[in-house]
Amino acid sequence: MNTFDDILNAYSKQVRLPWAEDTPPAGRVWIVWYDKSLQRRFTGRLAEFEHATLKAGHGWRQVSLSKWFGSWIGQHEFFDALVEQPAELRGLLPEIEDSLVNEIKDALRSCTANDILAVDGCGALFGVARVSTLISRVAETIPGRLLVGFPGKHSAGVYRLLDARDGWNYHAIPIPTDNAL
Repeated sequence: MNTFDDILNAYSKQVRLPWAEDTPPAGRVWIVWYDKSLQRRFTGRLAEFEHATLKAGHGWRQVSLSKWFGSWIGQHEFFDALVEQPAELRGLLPEIEDSLVNEIKDALRSCTANDILAVDGCGALFGVARVSTLISRVAETIPGRLLVGFPGKHSAGVYRLLDARDGWNYHAIPIPTDNAL
């Protein structure tokens, strides 16, 4: 298992590499994957990733999804009914996904081609929205790089959020890479 310092060192190396302007959308997504037991440490020390980014001459923006769903559902017009019948939440999953995609796209609009948008708190989406779908729906709008904090596993291009669901294959840049283990 990688330590936080291993992950930060791998990221620091990645962020210092030159950025090609013609990088395809999948290559603009960097997934920092780590054991789910490191979630609080990752979130608490995210400023160290920001520091490494700024030191490398890039801009930094950040979005936390940790509380996103609670805020979203708390403001929903059917909140009281959903509290009484939580199984009905399934019918809102497409609306939830659309709102989340719009939130990330709004944040990406404030970024330049030299910026990183860091997205933390993906574990809070478990059972509500798929990170894989979120990434694929925003990838075309990434001007610089999208850094996704991913509590789970990565092996041979397959990611598993919280080690709990079937893996999905995505051609993002994994940090650390498989061969860095």
